[in-house]
Amino acid sequence: MKNAPPAEATQNELTPAKVHWDPQGQPFSEDFNDVYFNTDSGIDESRFVYINPSRLQERWQQHQGSFTLVETGFGTGLNFILTWLEWIKFQKSAKENTRADTDQQRSNHLHFISIEKFPLTKQQISQALSLFPQLKHVSDQLTDEYPLLVKGFHSLQFKDYNLTLTLIFDDASQALPQLNGPIDAWYLDGFAPAKNPDMWTETLYSSMAQLSRKNTTLATFTAAGDVRRALSAAGFKLNKVSGFGMKREMMHGEFIQSQGPLATPFDTIKPWLKPKVTAIKKIAIIGAGIAGCTTAYALARRGIAVTIIDKHGIATEASGNPQGAMYAKLAAGEATHSEIYVQGYLQSLRWLYQHLETGDGWDNCGLIQLASTEKETLRQKKFIANTHYPNELLHSIDAQQASEISGVTMENGGLFFPEAGWVSPQRLCQQLTLHPLITLKNQHIEDISAFKNDNNYSHIVIACANQSKALLKTSYLPTKSIRGQLTYLEQSPNQLQLPVGLKTVLCGKGYIAPAHQGKFCLGASYNIKDDETQMRLSDHQKNFNYLDDFGKEFQQLHTQLNKQAADSYPGRTGFRCTTPDYLPMVGPLIDEGDFDHEFTAIRKNLARYPRQAAKFHEGLYVNIGHGSRGLTSAPLCAELLAAYLCGENFPLAKNHAEALLPARFFIREMVRNKR
Repeated sequence: MKNAPPAEATQNELTPAKVHWDPQGQPFSEDFNDVYFNTDSGIDESRFVYINPSRLQERWQQHQGSFTLVETGFGTGLNFILTWLEWIKFQKSAKENTRADTDQQRSNHLHFISIEKFPLTKQQISQALSLFPQLKHVSDQLTDEYPLLVKGFHSLQFKDYNLTLTLIFDDASQALPQLNGPIDAWYLDGFAPAKNPDMWTETLYSSMAQLSRKNTTLATFTAAGDVRRALSAAGFKLNKVSGFGMKREMMHGEFIQSQGPLATPFDTIKPWLKPKVTAIKKIAIIGAGIAGCTTAYALARRGIAVTIIDKHGIATEASGNPQGAMYAKLAAGEATHSEIYVQGYLQSLRWLYQHLETGDGWDNCGLIQLASTEKETLRQKKFIANTHYPNELLHSIDAQQASEISGVTMENGGLFFPEAGWVSPQRLCQQLTLHPLITLKNQHIEDISAFKNDNNYSHIVIACANQSKALLKTSYLPTKSIRGQLTYLEQSPNQLQLPVGLKTVLCGKGYIAPAHQGKFCLGASYNIKDDETQMRLSDHQKNFNYLDDFGKEFQQLHTQLNKQAADSYPGRTGFRCTTPDYLPMVGPLIDEGDFDHEFTAIRKNLARYPRQAAKFHEGLYVNIGHGSRGLTSAPLCAELLAAYLCGENFPLAKNHAEALLPARFFIREMVRNKR
């Protein structure tokens, strides 16, 4: 792996693999002057070097919960595909042996994490794997889900397999410290140490030791002396054995904590990110909006039965808008926000393609984030200059291009998201909650502690937006409610003549989507400290002012509306729940009184926190504060919350999980000595 990019490189820059294809169609890495897999028998080599020494079938049979495997060097994905086939075989065997006393001891989820500095494109992955037609039934599923080449974490879920693939496009030395562990098995791949010395470093070995636990296995094709000595020093007991084919030797082994430098390992994860994991006996999610329903599905796909509690039913409050804009509003200079929302946006797209047909509750018609003011124009130019995203994710367009794409006459260009569009949150929630392990219950809850105890729930997730404060009176949750009013505009021969040519979602100061069932959805007003539930003509008029951003035809519509006398218009009022930093709050709830006492040292120096466990409210978690971006953030946050509950590795970087932690505001107040 290459050294860090030069200082002038743009943020999030990623270098794709340089691949040469020989006359037989075999891929060859120009970066490392080496083949991606054995040209005679890549499948046999992978099984011999990685899968067989890792004893996966045996260990899955004895391992309870989620099993995590980390690979350095995803390459063509062959190791992942073959491990997936082993997992399918294991699941089939588990179904055939249904004795209850053994089922609980088996692995119920496989998390395969692979790190790749120089990723192949989707087309290259497909071309390489086409050399193995016997793998087509799974390799096609991989290529369908394979992400855009965007630097960072990509969490891919495969329906019906209880399988997660987290692809990390980054240098191993940057990626490994962002894992929270523990890891159950390692595949050390990624080209030979002599050809790729920048990967085989002390950072690799020390990170492996910090993330491993007793009996964590490793398997690698190399038996180089430097690698063997470094792994031994890190605490791994190694076996040097005959290699595959012409390869003379390779290694496999286990982590023996007592023989390395980490006999008492230094825990690299902060205590407020590490709640004690307890068995889920009975779990409830309070709130059936987009946050609650995505969380329920993330748990259900892991085989966990979930009850959703909501007094109004599925997606009837803030998530009840008929058309919500689904995209990521990004900003240069706010790397954490942008990285989280880009990952969330790509995650949401994968879920939408898996769960809804286009035209049934969503439309990936594209979205233009308009540069309708001078300030927004300068912001977008700065963003494009300082970032390096592929055009398939977003790119700049001028006014003429915006007109051609949108189907209406635009005066401004902007940023175009080709795969974005509009979504009905309610339709997505309805589809997700069809899972047989999800039950919906209509009930009003006033006292969360009494509800938890009276119903014997071991775990509760609070996902009811602005109502969360009333249920968690002792927790510091600085959310705020923002009233939003939508206006519905319908075609009428006697009244309004609506533009019919709009083909894509437009976002300026407000937003409008292509007409659905003959009706435009226009919005939304933005009112803080306003609890009025009834619609107001004044807010409809505010929405009408947004029309001026959307081109000539909508400006003419605005003129029509100004001339039309009306006391009211159809629409909808909802209340967004947002946070001071505009990121959701996702994770466990700390016991703030105990934390204030035990971690008071952070008032002087946040970096010198005590190395002890934090106390949490047992079995209580939140997933709130998504604001107007829930369609972009909710699926990713649901997977993060499921990882907390099940003791899995996070589906996103550790520093991003910390940025979403509910306790972050309480900790900031302590550091500033305001509490």
